[in-house]
Amino acid sequence: MKILVYETTEIVPIDGLYEWLGDSGSIIFSNADQAIQNFDSKEVIRLLGSINFDTVIFYIPLSIQNQFVKLVNQQFNITEWQEDNTVNFSIHQIGLIGKDALYKFLDTMKLIVGLSPKKECTEKLIEAMNKIVSDVSNPIDAIFVSDMNKVMLCQTEENQSKQGTLLKFNLKSILKSLHLLKNDGLKREILEFDDGIVVSYPVKNASNSHEAIVGFLTTVKEDGILGRFLIFSNKYFDQLVPK
Repeated sequence: MKILVYETTEIVPIDGLYEWLGDSGSIIFSNADQAIQNFDSKEVIRLLGSINFDTVIFYIPLSIQNQFVKLVNQQFNITEWQEDNTVNFSIHQIGLIGKDALYKFLDTMKLIVGLSPKKECTEKLIEAMNKIVSDVSNPIDAIFVSDMNKVMLCQTEENQSKQGTLLKFNLKSILKSLHLLKNDGLKREILEFDDGIVVSYPVKNASNSHEAIVGFLTTVKEDGILGRFLIFSNKYFDQLVPK
């Protein structure tokens, strides 16, 4: 998730509180006085419950930044945000068709700051996970790390050889399912879907309590894939989290 805070003297030409921006996975919230005055927490909470947390981008007017961030914190147990300049705003990235009123509005909109939940994985760990996923010799399409509060700490980036993997899965729902299992005595958990498999491993601290989950995901479909997938997942988990 990313929150891009904007400011402008113009009123965004949309009806209601928010609107999806084409097929980009981005949502813009209105800066109209009436919409801000009628800011409905229940409506926003329903929206947050339906999004893909890991890929969505919100464009939020400066006037409701604090209200919106507070709701997101409550819904996803986020405790800290960091400034994020990885999204360079571009109308072409959003993919709007036709130069209508919304296109013209976005062309003049000024972004104040970009925010994303603070990642607690080390750069070394993220680099190692990305290296594993980019290796086409193994069936691993994505890796993610979550804490025990179902908060995503980090995940692998999209790469050219395995594009779109994370978009096929709602990692928020996967995390919820994994945490509901609570089989503390097991070495790993396996979730099988119609279009993929997720295997997760608990990470323990010095007192032998679980503090995080490392998950591996594959969308490969072939005979014997589960066994092959587990071989690679076991191998790389031991490399990422040495005993």
